Amino acid sequence: MSLANETGTDKSSSPDISLKHLVDSLINSGLGDAVKRACWHPSDIAAGQLVRQATDAILTANNEDTSFRMDIFVMPVILVVGAQKSTMLSTVIHDVNALKEVFESLGVLGHCRNFGLANCLTDHEALNQYPLESWRFASRYDESKSVATLDFPEYPIESSSRAETAHLRFLCGVALNPASAPSIFESAGDIGRWGMKFTETVSAQLSTPDCSVLALPRAPRPLIKSLEEGYWASREVGFQLFASNALNHARLKFGEPDVFIDSGAGDKVLTRLSSLFDDSFDRTYSFPVAPYESHNQVLANIDEFLREIGIQRYELKVAEGEQRFVNCEA
Repeated sequence: MSLANETGTDKSSSPDISLKHLVDSLINSGLGDAVKRACWHPSDIAAGQLVRQATDAILTANNEDTSFRMDIFVMPVILVVGAQKSTMLSTVIHDVNALKEVFESLGVLGHCRNFGLANCLTDHEALNQYPLESWRFASRYDESKSVATLDFPEYPIESSSRAETAHLRFLCGVALNPASAPSIFESAGDIGRWGMKFTETVSAQLSTPDCSVLALPRAPRPLIKSLEEGYWASREVGFQLFASNALNHARLKFGEPDVFIDSGAGDKVLTRLSSLFDDSFDRTYSFPVAPYESHNQVLANIDEFLREIGIQRYELKVAEGEQRFVNCEA
C-alpha cells in the first residue's frame, strides 16, 4: 500500500481514516521520511494537502483515556531585518517570561494548566529534519511516562547593510490542557488579540543598536502546517518588501515602472520592474514555487499585492509562452 494509492483528487478536502491509519503505521515503522516526501513532493497538489493534514492529525493525537492533552506547537515568525552594517543577529529570546506574560494576560491560553516556550528561534530545516517518530512520541501525554524533550538549536541571522530583508524562523512551545478544553491551536487562533504585543516584545529583545528587527508572528500550528504556512509567509513578505521598495524608488525618480511577470521560468515566478526612462533601474524578484503549490497560487498573491500598491497594469507570461497585459484597474 502506498500514500499515492490512498489519496486522490476526487476525495474530500479532509483526510479519511484509512489515510490516517497508513500515515500512523508508516511513522510507527520508522518510515517518517517517506511521509515527509509525500507531504512536500506529492504526486499531485490535492494529494499532498491530504497527506499533510493526515500527518498533523497523527502528530497531535493524544491518548483517549487520559484526562489531559499535550500539544507541541510551532509558531512561524517572519523577521524583517534592517542592518546598518554586516552583522550576525542572535535569535535567542533572553526574557521568555515576558513573552509568556503576553499570552497569559491576553487570555490566549484558555484553560491551559502548563505552558512553555523555547528560549530561541529555530529554522525551517531544523524542524523539517526532525524525526516524525520522535515528534509523535513527545507530543502524546501519558501520566505513566516521563515527558520527552524536543531540543532545537538557535539559528542566528546573517544580515548585511542593504535593503530590509525577510527571514523565516520558528518559535516552539508546549501546552498542557484538560482533554475537554480547547487546544492551544484553537485558543490562540485569533492573532489579532496578541499579535501586536508579541511583535513589540520579541522585536525589542532581538533588535540591536546596529540592527532593527520587526517580528511578525503567525498563529501556532501543528508541525507540518506551521512549516507550510511559514515558508509561504516568508516568501510573501519578501516579495512585498521588494515590490514596495522598488516601486517607491521608481516613483520618486521617474514615475511608474514597467512590470513584467514570468510564470514560465520553471519552479519560480519572476517579477521584473524596469523603465525605458532609466537604464540603471532593473530589479527582479524570484518567488519560488514549492512542489506542493501551483503557479496560479503564487500569481494570485502577486496580482493582489500589485493592485494594493497601485500598479495600473503589468505584462504576464504564462508557462505555455502566452504573453498578455493585465489591467489592474478593471
